[in-house]
Amino acid sequence: MEKAIVYKEWIKTRGVFFISLLLAVAMAGYAILAMNRLIALKGVDHLWIVMLAKDNSFIDIIKYVPLAVGIAVAVAQMAPEMSHKRLKLTLHLPYPQMKLIGIMLATGLAEVLVIFAVQILMLIIYDYTIITPEMVWRVALTAMPWYFAGFTAYLVVASVCLEGTWYMRFLLSLIGIAAVMMYFLQESPEAYNGAVAYMLLFTAVLGLFSFGSVVRFKEGRQD
Repeated sequence: MEKAIVYKEWIKTRGVFFISLLLAVAMAGYAILAMNRLIALKGVDHLWIVMLAKDNSFIDIIKYVPLAVGIAVAVAQMAPEMSHKRLKLTLHLPYPQMKLIGIMLATGLAEVLVIFAVQILMLIIYDYTIITPEMVWRVALTAMPWYFAGFTAYLVVASVCLEGTWYMRFLLSLIGIAAVMMYFLQESPEAYNGAVAYMLLFTAVLGLFSFGSVVRFKEGRQD
C-alpha cells in the first residue's frame, strides 16, 4: 500500500518536479557561469577577495528558488485533493489515515529535498575547484536558511490546500508568510548558523499543520 500511495503522489507531482529541477539546475548553472566570467576577466584571486572582503558568495541568484519550488510542489500535490474532491476518497482507503497523510507529506518533502540537494551539490562541487573547503562551507551555510524557507513553504502551503475552512486557510497563510520572512531577515553570510536546531524544530512543528487540517476536514469543518 505504501508504494501505491507514493506512486499516486508522484503521478500528481512529476511534471512540477522536473520543471522545478530544471529551474534549480539553471539557476545554479547561472551562478557558476557568473563566477567563471569573473575569474576569466580578473582571475581567481579577485574572486577570493570579493568573497572574503565583501561577503559575496555569488549565489544570490538562487535565493528565492527554494521558496518557489516548495510552493509549486505543495500546490501540485495537495490542491487536487480538495479541488477534485479526492481527499474524502483518499481518507476512505483501507489504511491508517494519519499514516497516509504522513506518507504523502514525506513524498513531497523527499521531492523537494532532491531538488535542493542537486542544486547545492552543483555549487559545492564547482566551488571546491576554485576556493578552500572553509569558503565552500561558508557558501553552503549561507544558502541553508533559503532551503529551510523552501521546506517551510511546502509544509504551510500543503496545510492550506488541505484545510477546509477559509478562516483557517487565512490564519495558516499568515503564519506561513511570517515564518518564511524570518529566513530572509538577515543578509549577512552564515547569519543563521546558531539557529539550526531551532529551524529544524520549527519545521517539524509546521509539519503538524497538515494533520490538523485533515482532522478538521474529517470533523466536517468545511465552507
